[in-house]
Amino acid sequence: MKYVLLFLTLIVGAMIPAQAVLNTRLGRQIGGPLMGSLMSFTTGIICLIVLNLATNPSAVVQLKPTSTGPWYLWLGGVLGAIFVGYITWVNQQQGVALTFALVVSGQIFMSLIIDQYGLFGSMVQPITLEKIIGAVLIIAGLILIKK
Repeated sequence: MKYVLLFLTLIVGAMIPAQAVLNTRLGRQIGGPLMGSLMSFTTGIICLIVLNLATNPSAVVQLKPTSTGPWYLWLGGVLGAIFVGYITWVNQQQGVALTFALVVSGQIFMSLIIDQYGLFGSMVQPITLEKIIGAVLIIAGLILIKK
């Protein structure tokens, strides 16, 4: 099962550059990168409503109170909008490969910080020498992709 999850995660990760290119093309067609992002989120919310209704209809009807959690839980949507909007614009400026090499680098470094300190309630996973070497190799790959 572990390897199936690794493979599926790889496949889902591979969808993100395709999404960026599709959003960029959509944005060009309908009025710019922000409109492309808006339509992407609109389609996404419709998809998520249908999936939630299909898999857990009672949760959709009986939403739990949102005021009980910390305020920063809402930032996920804000960060997602910033990410999709920016990526929809920037990949046409610098190319998809460089854009996502930078995205992955940023994700790795932020993930190491989140893991090290258990930020946002995540499990603490200390930074190890192996993880530092991996991060350095990612920087090396980024430099090679940039050339």
